[in-house]
Amino acid sequence: MEEKVGIECYITSTPGMGGEIKADASDFYVEEVAELNLSDDGDFLIIRVEKKNWDTLNFVRVLSNALGISQRRISFAGTKDKRALTVQYFSIYGVKEEEVEKINLKDAKIEVVGYARRAIQLGDLFGNIFRIKVQNCRDGEIFRETKSELIEKGTPNFFGLQRFGSIRFITHEVGKLILQNNYKEAFWVYVAKPFEGENEEVRKIREILWNTRDAKLGLRELPKYLRYERNLLQKLREGKSEEEALLSLPKNLKMMFIHSYQSYIFNRLLSERIRQFGELKTVEKGDFACYLTFKTRPTFSDCSEIVVNEARVKYLIRERVASLALPLVGYETELKGWSRIALDFLSEDNLDLGSFRTKYKEFSSSGSYRPADILIEHTDVSFDGNTFSFYLPRGCYATVFLREFLKKELS
Repeated sequence: MEEKVGIECYITSTPGMGGEIKADASDFYVEEVAELNLSDDGDFLIIRVEKKNWDTLNFVRVLSNALGISQRRISFAGTKDKRALTVQYFSIYGVKEEEVEKINLKDAKIEVVGYARRAIQLGDLFGNIFRIKVQNCRDGEIFRETKSELIEKGTPNFFGLQRFGSIRFITHEVGKLILQNNYKEAFWVYVAKPFEGENEEVRKIREILWNTRDAKLGLRELPKYLRYERNLLQKLREGKSEEEALLSLPKNLKMMFIHSYQSYIFNRLLSERIRQFGELKTVEKGDFACYLTFKTRPTFSDCSEIVVNEARVKYLIRERVASLALPLVGYETELKGWSRIALDFLSEDNLDLGSFRTKYKEFSSSGSYRPADILIEHTDVSFDGNTFSFYLPRGCYATVFLREFLKKELS
């Protein structure tokens, strides 16, 4: 599956430790480290939520229903996977402490932290603390050798499989088709394209729907929990076009299609960089870099404001406080030197940088940059023979980090 999303290699040469993760949701613990900016007179209630088997968006939906308010009044700094034990912060506009204290949701412990004058935003998240139990994992000597090699060569900051979907890793395919102005095919890939690993009964329904493109059949057969697919099919039944139907999706989902395709190109770039250089500590003329900012915990600064290839950048990379950055391509992306290889990858899909400026804002992106190296020198990573413990800056995937140790796909 990893190759389908551009993850094509490892950077370390050690054998894999093997093992299995997420045998139980509590085996995968993740806790946010965030800046909360509390105030005595704020209008935003800040809550700390410890939840098990809840994905973030579904939790927001259920919480808003319980409070009788719009989901738009609830904000958070980052999404969390469902199959995990997660600690996450939320801000709720115009709600009092006593209202929240009445809420009782299964497998969710809600604690009021205080008030703030503004909503929690993405920039408030520094990173996440992880404790991940791995069943049937091999000895710690491999761990030490792999950790040493990652510090020497760099730790690839791939986008993990979950960036591309929960079971069907197709969001980047949808994004590519939208950028190609092929909304009809984008619609049917999202709604119906069968994918290995999905529930067999649902996969068979999708296969029939993929071949027939029969919206009436899809509405009759697809289970109700596939609400986005069903909503799209309903739009067709109402006489809307595939393009109009896709535009009816929530804004965050529409943006995810293009972001996923950018992530796919980034992963291909990072894989190629590793193949050609063997490590991520070298920068050349035309390369970009981004820096670690040390607050409560280290986090990466905005990679879109980078000075190109100064002697100071090379020095900071040697000092392990800066990372090579690779582009998340968009219509304003400046490709220089080695990173121009991204144009070849886009050309394979009959796209160019201008393709990222569509007639719809949600389906467009100006582009940005992302660190290529996680810089695990600052993660305090440890392994006790059973559990990995570490911190990662925001935007970095624990499963991507662990794959270098275990040498296997992790979703």
